[in-house]
Amino acid sequence: MLITPFSPVGLVVLSVFVVGLLMIIFEVQLAMDKFKPALMMMSTVAIIGIYYFISSDDPDRFKPLIAMQAATKESLFGLIAFMAFMWMIVEILNERNVFNAMNQALMDMGLGARGLFWVMGLLSALLSPFISSLTTTMIFGKAISNVAANPRYRHLVLCNTIISSNSGVWFIGTSTSLMVILAGKVTMTDLLMLFPAAISGWVLSALVLDRFYLKKLDLDTALNANSERESIKPGGPSLALVCAFAIVSAVVLNMGLHVDIEFALGSGLGLVVMYIWVLGRRCGIAINLDVQLQKVEWATLMYYIGIITGMAALNHVGWLSYVRKMYEVLPSTWVNFILGMVSSCIDNNLLEAAAIMANPHLGVDQWMLNAMMVGIGGSLTVVGSSAGVMAMSIDKSYTFATHLRFLPAVLANFLGSFGLWYLQFEVFH
Repeated sequence: MLITPFSPVGLVVLSVFVVGLLMIIFEVQLAMDKFKPALMMMSTVAIIGIYYFISSDDPDRFKPLIAMQAATKESLFGLIAFMAFMWMIVEILNERNVFNAMNQALMDMGLGARGLFWVMGLLSALLSPFISSLTTTMIFGKAISNVAANPRYRHLVLCNTIISSNSGVWFIGTSTSLMVILAGKVTMTDLLMLFPAAISGWVLSALVLDRFYLKKLDLDTALNANSERESIKPGGPSLALVCAFAIVSAVVLNMGLHVDIEFALGSGLGLVVMYIWVLGRRCGIAINLDVQLQKVEWATLMYYIGIITGMAALNHVGWLSYVRKMYEVLPSTWVNFILGMVSSCIDNNLLEAAAIMANPHLGVDQWMLNAMMVGIGGSLTVVGSSAGVMAMSIDKSYTFATHLRFLPAVLANFLGSFGLWYLQFEVFH
């Protein structure tokens, strides 16, 4: 049984989704966490169920709805499980002060304001592919907030961190890259080919920030020399090595043995928690895992559940067919470029879910471009990505208007990454 987009039930589903989307966009003005309207979107599944119930007496009329829910649950499990496992590993390391100690080591190196700008950006670019753009922004955003004496310098470093964190799209650093992997559109090996474009885009933006913004500041007074010192807790160094081994092993299991990444990472987390048990028994180092479990961003996970379910309902009633038609009418490269621009104001997870569920016939190179443009497109405005939202929560003075001051650097990242992808895949094939 086919439901058309402009049928009564199709219009009701669209209306509920649009209302939820507007509430997500204006979450700050409404003082409402975005997971609440996202969960409201799940009511669209019930609306479709009611329609099937009253439409006929055919006992098989619910089969399309059942199939849609089964497919949605399958995609949701991989995404939510992976994110929960990764968050748990990060919170365990955070409890042992591993990240704070790393930041303190950077301070002790005497790099100066310019050196700190470049090193923090580089570390964000190298760490975000493995521990997510949200986490790296939190780590280095808090670090620069503790040591920056000049607000303009702090804003510069935060902008650099947002861009470099989103450049982690070449692996599993952004939700967009993770979603295309879990959807089976690309493999981790495929995404590695995005490394030159993603990293070059960040380098271009950092050069613009350095040349046209950083040089105008008094760098001698940019840092606060009296920041509070942080040291790693007992067991932290060895636990960091075990966590790194767990993450690397998960990647190897996925790429070499085709173990799904969520199962591979779950196995790695099992190794980590067993090592924590050994630390408690052998060394008397107590780490309360219940506390770390409570720090996992369950609100964010519920947000993903809500928007992906709502997007599945939208696809079920035919609205995402128009996304597929865009790819049929326009060249795929430029559709992906447009989606990247749109992701600056609409949540990139929504856009990626829409592209995946629309299921256009794209080659691996175009799916890689799609993931990259939607991922880094969130950097165009501070509200377009989780990294930007995290930066605003760390520093209340970093606003939408503040981010727009750095628009030349942000555009250098977006256009530079796109240009290098085009050269790599379209020119040199």
